[in-house]
Amino acid sequence: MKTIKIISLSLLSVIGFTSCSSDDDNNDDDIPVVTTYSTSFGELNNSAVSGTATISIEDNKMTVEINASGLVADQAHPQHIHGKDANNEDATCPPASADTDGDGIITIPEGAPFYGGVLLPLDEFPTADATGNINYTKTFTLGEGDMPTLEALLPLENRAIVLHGLMQDDTYVATIPVACAQIVKD
Repeated sequence: MKTIKIISLSLLSVIGFTSCSSDDDNNDDDIPVVTTYSTSFGELNNSAVSGTATISIEDNKMTVEINASGLVADQAHPQHIHGKDANNEDATCPPASADTDGDGIITIPEGAPFYGGVLLPLDEFPTADATGNINYTKTFTLGEGDMPTLEALLPLENRAIVLHGLMQDDTYVATIPVACAQIVKD
């Protein structure tokens, strides 16, 4: 009887150990890699606009979140990721001295030498609420349709986000830059 118990116990031990899975078969390739960037906006053209932006990238999905205040209420505000094409040169936000014609407004042609051309329009452009705030979140599938590839946007640390839309002489002008932010990797 004692022998039967020992054999039974031995068999249970063998069955128990062989049914345990090994921790060595975890595959780190299954863990998604998310790269995050963030920035804070500085005002342009005495707009009093401020805010933040966060960009998260996983594979070919890029999620952009922008929260800004001080915008013209109840108006659509175009926003874009800008960059320079030549040698991945840094896109920067224009200083007040970029107003080369002295009219008090930095226009797109005056700002473009600093932040470059549009690489990705962040559309549908948000409309500011009644208090001048926008809360925008959108996920882009890069490399599909007319979307640029991730490689075309990298390195994001050399890019800037520009928000547009300002009152000028009692008229809303959607093209005037009102805030700019250089993108920083977290």
